[in-house]
Amino acid sequence: MPTRYLSFNPAVTDAINLDECITEEHNADTPLPLQNRWHVWEQIQREAGALDRAADYSQNTRDLASFDTVQTFWQLWAHIPQPSELLGHKRMIRQDSNGKSHVVDALMIFKEGIRPMWEDPMNNDGGHYEYKLLPNNIRGGQLDEYWNNLVLAIVGATIYTHNFINGIRLVDKLGQGRHPCIRIEVWAKKCDKAIQEKLGKDIEKCFATKLVS
Repeated sequence: MPTRYLSFNPAVTDAINLDECITEEHNADTPLPLQNRWHVWEQIQREAGALDRAADYSQNTRDLASFDTVQTFWQLWAHIPQPSELLGHKRMIRQDSNGKSHVVDALMIFKEGIRPMWEDPMNNDGGHYEYKLLPNNIRGGQLDEYWNNLVLAIVGATIYTHNFINGIRLVDKLGQGRHPCIRIEVWAKKCDKAIQEKLGKDIEKCFATKLVS
């Protein structure tokens, strides 16, 4: 039997019937609140020759939408590309009001009130966990599963150290440099060494979680 991954890209895995995963009755019209409101951000690629990197980063980073219930999360998630699509030589593209197309370098999900930049007070004393995934060493379904597992655990507050997590980033570096990769980053607030180690283990546990047939 082929391996099934937690992916929402029908090109790499069979469609997952979420209704089959429901273990108890629930009125779909009743909102299921999350512990936090989250914002989805995008970062478009810097213009060639830009001199002020900090100002350019801020200008190219945009708040797209927010969600604070299970229902609104899934409504948004259905319209967000899965990482595996990048392995198929696709790029995330944003068209501005003038009709100009821009490459999106990163998708980011951060708690409300926290901007996805190190200058934000909640980030500048913290740190991040960075995972570089090489295109020749990973399958599309596995890449999606890593990303989906982390996002669901973080926004759903099922990861033990979720209170210390500020946000998560998916960074497309496939078309840049001599070492192309897709990068997953988890940004955390300032915490002691014990929490840092626990958070790292929690992330690894998310990566190791598999679908059960």
